[in-house]
Amino acid sequence: MRKRRGTCTEKISPSGLTRDDNHHSNISAKTLSADLQGISKGENVKIATFVYKKILDSRNIRRKFWNFIRVILIKVLNDPSCTLPIHGRLLKLPLSHALPAYLKDHKHYDRLPSRISEFLHQTQGNVRCIDVGANIGDSVGAFYKNDKDTFLAIEPNPGFYEYLVANWGWNKNVNPISVICSSKSTSETFTIQEKSGTASILQTKNGTKMARLPLDSIVDDFPEFKNANIIKIDTDGHDFEVIAGAQMLISGNQPAVLFECYAFANDNYVEDCLKALIFFLNSGYNFFLLYDNFGNLMGKYPLSDLSAIRSLLFYQLTSPFHYFDILVMKDADISGFFRTEVDYFVEEMPDKSLQLTAMAAAEI
Repeated sequence: MRKRRGTCTEKISPSGLTRDDNHHSNISAKTLSADLQGISKGENVKIATFVYKKILDSRNIRRKFWNFIRVILIKVLNDPSCTLPIHGRLLKLPLSHALPAYLKDHKHYDRLPSRISEFLHQTQGNVRCIDVGANIGDSVGAFYKNDKDTFLAIEPNPGFYEYLVANWGWNKNVNPISVICSSKSTSETFTIQEKSGTASILQTKNGTKMARLPLDSIVDDFPEFKNANIIKIDTDGHDFEVIAGAQMLISGNQPAVLFECYAFANDNYVEDCLKALIFFLNSGYNFFLLYDNFGNLMGKYPLSDLSAIRSLLFYQLTSPFHYFDILVMKDADISGFFRTEVDYFVEEMPDKSLQLTAMAAAEI
């Protein structure tokens, strides 16, 4: 999901450069700084877009070279905006954002929202989405199929919120708001740490005072989303807290819920994850689908027996593997969607001779 990962086992790195490369980029940034001063904002966007497109069109040494140029531009031009196609739509984003490169390199990465959208359109006629951690609005672009679709896009990071509004603020079907989703209503001081298209919000003594609200309270101001049929959560470490603040919304309406399982140095990570899954079981859900960090389907699991997920969490915590995406759906939907997912991944198999074996493994 979301968006922003690096190698196969880590969060996205902005360039893929070595320490020596970054040392040389510091020198190059100084020498180019004078030449780039005075360039207009519009020219900055053109330059940044040109460089990112070169990265996407290049491989090996050429890509490393253009990534080197990218690092210099990020430093000298203060991370300028660029405009690139993401999920079939031209979106504005900072040059440091790694999503376009990851979409280019990994065919299943971040494609799940689009397939969920197709399924919801076939079964329910439209998408009514609450996007918690909307970032620049890329997931909105993936879910959005027609004018019947509506979105409540929540992004607390001021920088990403500015891009979210630029990309979707003009659209009457998209409601961008900037607030921290939490399990309770408070107002506290936070700092935001950004890296390569991700943002972690940390509670600190010195920082910006921001409101924290549970999703159950937020939808009181947007009652049309009390019947949302999909909630996407990607908050870099706060997903379980968001779920805890949306218990009335989830248990009352049983939307599909897509969220990330990543430890983020949380000592209570396993307990929090299992608690969230037990909540879904008690709310009438019976199964969930599990995906790896590349978007590959790992199977369908019962919520009544969490022994398998416990083993996978152990593997996650003791290996270089970083995170899972979990999709819960009500019983009326998950069997049909799982079948379409199995068909999709079997069709994508490079070794067609093993397709029947894969179908048998999925018990379909």
